[in-house]
Amino acid sequence: MSDSEHSIKLADYRFHYGADAEVIVDPDRLDPARYESEKRRIEALVRWLRLWRTARVLDVGCGSGWFADKCATAGATVWATDLSFRGVRDARNRFRKAGCFQVGDVYNLPYADGCFDFVLLSEVLEHLEDVDRAVGEVGRVLRGGGRILVSVPNREKIIQHLCIHCNKFTPANAHLHSFDEASLSARLRASGFTQQEQLFLNNKLLELVRFPARSAWLPHRCWQLVDRVFNAATKKPGFLCVMAEKPE
Repeated sequence: MSDSEHSIKLADYRFHYGADAEVIVDPDRLDPARYESEKRRIEALVRWLRLWRTARVLDVGCGSGWFADKCATAGATVWATDLSFRGVRDARNRFRKAGCFQVGDVYNLPYADGCFDFVLLSEVLEHLEDVDRAVGEVGRVLRGGGRILVSVPNREKIIQHLCIHCNKFTPANAHLHSFDEASLSARLRASGFTQQEQLFLNNKLLELVRFPARSAWLPHRCWQLVDRVFNAATKKPGFLCVMAEKPE
């Protein structure tokens, strides 16, 4: 690919996610079922991280800022980035005490080598044209022994829609990749990470009957037990989550 071709694609990428930031919904304004589903998933991931006080966390592609805020509430020192100035501004306004929000590109993160204990990529990799380049850049800013947490839709069937504006087929939700355990693990290993753990969340059948909203009164441990049992029985988790370690 020539430099001019690359710059055009990068400009399009930035324009798309800049526009996307304008329609990010504040968590409190989500449909109740979606709100409880996201709340359960984020809480499960924060618990899984086992953060210690002052742990240095980078949330890449932070979206609404909700995940960053929950990590900060758990005691971590948090930095959060997104491509869009407006998106970063809105996330900072929603969660003023969460940490440092700033504009940043996953392909060229504005941080020194080895300065984070954890890097979070929650619903990010499926959007990226160059997954390996992004994972490699995450590896650069992680310290030796630091961990990357990746959450992606599990075995997603990507549907193409004919765009009314450009008359080209476009993937729904701007998802460019579908992952399963083998393909995601291979990507992380290729970038030098050692896989540690996997977690499956938000069973699709339970989502259909709005179980997260109907069970909002249940303690988190109870919800996660039900979710785990259904995922094991039906093999239909909504999300695949992998935590991997950068070698010392």
